[in-house]
Amino acid sequence: MPERRSSGFDSNLRLYAQMQPDAASLAHLLSLRQSVQAPARPVPRHQLHLTLIHFGKVLDVYRIISAQTGIELPAYKQLLTGYIARTEKLLPADSFRLEPAGFAGFGARGTTLVVEYLPSPEITALHRELYAVLAGFLADCGVEDTASFMASDPNFMFASQLRPHITLARGYSGALPAVPLESVTLKPMPVVYPVH
Repeated sequence: MPERRSSGFDSNLRLYAQMQPDAASLAHLLSLRQSVQAPARPVPRHQLHLTLIHFGKVLDVYRIISAQTGIELPAYKQLLTGYIARTEKLLPADSFRLEPAGFAGFGARGTTLVVEYLPSPEITALHRELYAVLAGFLADCGVEDTASFMASDPNFMFASQLRPHITLARGYSGALPAVPLESVTLKPMPVVYPVH
């Protein structure tokens, strides 16, 4: 279980349910990242992770939800504390491995270079539970049609889909790399993610 960070939400911290590579997997990802040619922008080392559920910046999300539901900030913060606790409780205590599916280009122009991984039964079940917790949080905040709300909001529009990947670089162009990929071992990270 990841160590719990402060829940002082006044600084617009980011929230993610995410997994980070262990030392051997990080070394492999760094070697892949190093092979990416300019002008692509390699992802910083501390940002090499696999996102299970993206939440976004807590105050930005509050403004969107508040505009729709009228929820007050103290009530939102209380519900958010519960959301974080339920999410962290679901994260696995042990690491798990994912097998690579290959390189892919993400984004509207396909210029975000990622390594995609095959969704294992364990990560698929975990994602389903995390999605249910997120939908429950939004409903508790007063969002009536959580599926439509998530589909229309940039923070949540991909929350219902599980497409496991780790981003290596942005602004990538050209053919996908032809280098061998290895499986990765992932361990949970704290849900409250510092803004760098």
